[in-house]
Amino acid sequence: MSADSANSGGGGVEEFSTQLSAQIWGHRFKDGQKGPEYVLEFLNVLNGTNYDLGATEYFRKRATGLRQFIFEGNKEGANQGVVTLSDDQKNKLYNLVRDKDEINVIREFFRNLEISLSDGQGKAANRSWYAKTLYPLHESLLFFELRTHVKNDTKTYSYERNFFARGGELYFLMLSYGSKNDLSLRSSIEQRLKFLLQKNKAIEHIVNKITTSLEDEKDKKNEFYPLKKVSEKTKEYPQLPVEDDPIYHEFAEEFNQLISLNIDIYELFELMISLITFQLSRYMLKRSLIDDEVNDVTYFFDCLDAQVGPIQKLSSKSFSDNELLVKNKFESYFEEVFNEKMGNYTFVTANLSKWKANPEELITYLGLSKLSKERKNKVKKVIAKCNSFKDVTENLFTIVKDIISDQLKRHQLSIIRGLARDGGFGGYRRGSKYRYFMTDSFIQAIVYANIKPKQQIEFNQFLEELHKKYGFIIGELQAKSNGIYDKSKLNVSYFQKNEFAIREKLRYNGLLVEYSDATAMIKNPYEHAGQVIR
Repeated sequence: MSADSANSGGGGVEEFSTQLSAQIWGHRFKDGQKGPEYVLEFLNVLNGTNYDLGATEYFRKRATGLRQFIFEGNKEGANQGVVTLSDDQKNKLYNLVRDKDEINVIREFFRNLEISLSDGQGKAANRSWYAKTLYPLHESLLFFELRTHVKNDTKTYSYERNFFARGGELYFLMLSYGSKNDLSLRSSIEQRLKFLLQKNKAIEHIVNKITTSLEDEKDKKNEFYPLKKVSEKTKEYPQLPVEDDPIYHEFAEEFNQLISLNIDIYELFELMISLITFQLSRYMLKRSLIDDEVNDVTYFFDCLDAQVGPIQKLSSKSFSDNELLVKNKFESYFEEVFNEKMGNYTFVTANLSKWKANPEELITYLGLSKLSKERKNKVKKVIAKCNSFKDVTENLFTIVKDIISDQLKRHQLSIIRGLARDGGFGGYRRGSKYRYFMTDSFIQAIVYANIKPKQQIEFNQFLEELHKKYGFIIGELQAKSNGIYDKSKLNVSYFQKNEFAIREKLRYNGLLVEYSDATAMIKNPYEHAGQVIR
């Protein structure tokens, strides 16, 4: 990759850290995006392609009128009051029913479908009406986040990219690349999701009546967006650095097995959140391996609910080690790009005096023009003291690396933590560090994605297969195989207790059957959904 491509300012984003992140992990993941939003955006994109994983573009729906109806009385935005329907809009709605009270019943029904979002501390996210989302009981409830613009007392709406960012688009691309050479798998995913999202005709009927009454012509018009670069003028499109990673096919197989179970879309949605966020985490960590040593990514799970200190510490260290992978990859890649930009002795010495006289030119060249004034001043102070090529490659490199590392900590590591938290496979308690653990939803998703319907596998074999496939470390055998047992110097009973705890969690979730003290089987109790097309 050339330095110019790393700093081309695609999409108007000029921060160096964001540019590097896009080259490593994809354009783009966003730290503000929540687990449900990754899944919703993916479903939005798939619906917008008419359920075609091979599509090169998709349409987005505004559904402005529908959302104004559902969330009437909710806040409009910063210092903008609340959203209200006009008398004309209300009269159109009343014409749809025999009793005006029916409108309130319908509104309450849809409001109960709102997906509650929370931050890292469990506090409810404070979102305006146009940033709220609904459970996808039908494709008519899929829509993209909006933002408001007020000019000359006229309010307009456009699509928002900050929270409903590109994570779902990137996951679409992963499944697209992963099923490219397995068309039966691709068709299975497409047709199953089409069936699930078009099944509830009653909701579709109600939504169509409301939207027909309330939406203007702009709302009804589909707006198409590219999923790949189709011409030199294409600016806004999602992009993965690698298109042929074998892990994508693995993702597609796991996802297909999960959605093929005879489970309602409401229950499936929670399981999809756990599986997809975990897959995205796996992807990011794999891309963080500098030498692409896949087996180096491991997860030590605390299955004892932070009740046993040594196990909790091992799990926290496992989480920290994986964050370090991300940090080291970022800094390694930054050094590579910096050397491409500033590693030429002749070029640097020829321009050094010009940069000292006009440091803004250097800042722009490095792609740092959107840094805060305070951070720019740090760069300017350093370049003012640079009198040689060595000064530039050492001192300037250090200050710029510190600046982007700070950006990394606030953004990329927040993504890793958010994925774990929202997916139910990691998090923290106040006063402690992040660690890996397993919620019921995550346990179910992993079992369903790896064990076919009505099939079963011996408990110890299941743990070994999870260790081999994902790097999960839970019990005695995995701890000894990985070497963490010897390094920790803990009594083997700690790992045995951790293993027993996951066994109990599996049994609690109806996923484990004990035939004797020595024999326990993990099972997938669901039937296959069977035919998916009507």
